[in-house]
Amino acid sequence: MADATTWIRETRVAVDRASDAVRLQGDLDDLGQRDEELEDALRELTALAQAATFGRGDWWKGVDATPDLWTQVRSAQRGLDRRQLGAVVHLLNKLKVQVRDAVQGGWRAHVASRAGNAQELRDLAKALADVEGLEDVAPKLDAALGHLARLERKPPDADSVEILAEVTQLLALLEQRLPPAVKGFVSAATQGGAALDSVNDDVRDWLVDNNALHNFRVVPGRPQGGQSA
Repeated sequence: MADATTWIRETRVAVDRASDAVRLQGDLDDLGQRDEELEDALRELTALAQAATFGRGDWWKGVDATPDLWTQVRSAQRGLDRRQLGAVVHLLNKLKVQVRDAVQGGWRAHVASRAGNAQELRDLAKALADVEGLEDVAPKLDAALGHLARLERKPPDADSVEILAEVTQLLALLEQRLPPAVKGFVSAATQGGAALDSVNDDVRDWLVDNNALHNFRVVPGRPQGGQSA
């Protein structure tokens, strides 16, 4: 009987130890996964912070982390707990989405304020490619706008900022070479829409002569933030 009792006790100890080992391995696996998720979130947040530096003081106003995030981070620092670490990862991922949306939204709005509607401008550049005095500027503007449109889909980097600067310079050069009678109209039309009363006879004749009548947006009254030509 003693041998049987000893065997039962030893078996129970072995089972308990095995169960503890399984639980420990499960905890370690879970912590490893959380650690990878934490690194991924921090890596993307770091990249977004670098992108936001291009708009600091201009189009980037910042995003504040919630007090709950800092509370969970402090709690996680006091003890290694998978649930606590999971809560931190969850809140960091929410912050990551907020920051990404804010960075990309701010950048797109900034691009629109400097270069208007990229697709409409590309249509304009194509329409003006054969206009005397614009044949060297319009194709360059079209190419730069195409590049900018591709870069606009992601957070900005040095290349994005450089391309936007090139687009604004080419737009300014194009406007300088336009006939004085249509310069104001084109400038307004590429920045949200020209007022209907800006389409005078000189403007209409120029549009018809250059087959560009359908490449501009004309709106009733005066566009918000715009001026009549």
